[in-house]
Amino acid sequence: MTGIKAPLMNSTISPFHIPISRRRLLHSLLLTTGGIITGSVYAEALTLTPRATEGPYYPDHLPLDQDTDLTMITGGKAPASGVVTEFGGRLLNVDGKPVQNAVIELWQSDNNGCYIHSRGTQPGKERDPQFQGFGKIETNPKGEYRFRTIKPGLYFGRTIHYHIRVKQNEKSMLTTQLFIAGVPQNDRDGILRSMGTEQQRLSVIREFKPMSTDSKELIGTWDIVIGSTPEDAEPRGRGPGGPGGPPPRRRDSAAVGDRDFKDLFFGASPF
Repeated sequence: MTGIKAPLMNSTISPFHIPISRRRLLHSLLLTTGGIITGSVYAEALTLTPRATEGPYYPDHLPLDQDTDLTMITGGKAPASGVVTEFGGRLLNVDGKPVQNAVIELWQSDNNGCYIHSRGTQPGKERDPQFQGFGKIETNPKGEYRFRTIKPGLYFGRTIHYHIRVKQNEKSMLTTQLFIAGVPQNDRDGILRSMGTEQQRLSVIREFKPMSTDSKELIGTWDIVIGSTPEDAEPRGRGPGGPGGPPPRRRDSAAVGDRDFKDLFFGASPF
């Protein structure tokens, strides 16, 4: 029925996986230590999700509808255009324990590469009024979360990506980005290339597969691993397309500032 939100599908999402080499490491450690391993060793087996810049298009006017289904606005006339995607998983700390009652925010471009931001419309494009553009969810006791959205549109200078922020007690713990495996622009994306170690970069590139053999909708799984230290506040509205002013301070080696973004892409040929 028009205007009624459909619940997220009960598709099976694969559990978080530790890379095979690290699984073997943990298995051998368990055997040699009698089943006792320290948190620091387990943290080494997990991959801490790398930080990334917020970018210039965090919504400057949040929509009234902020649920986990971004494909349909409550009261909307039609679903958003684009390829429907679902992704979810668990929010974990460095010890591998689920983090509950944390808020995970998602914002992204619509099928035309436009954001719900006053300056988020790409040249020659119009924003899809049926796309919610922003959503959030509170993790359950198992640390689980899930979103139903669309495959983001491509715009100049970037690859396809989702923006994610994790908050605990109103403090930002992590700002990062999620990427889709197999997208040609991934290899040329300066933000992705600057996100931490190679293992960390691989942890934010996830495979999205058809929900069934005859389905055009895609599904992926992604576990987010956070540390215990809140991140520094980043001034909003900086970077390509945002208001002028000095770029934000780089927080750590896993983050890339907007000045770096400009240096990497301004003058680059479109793809």
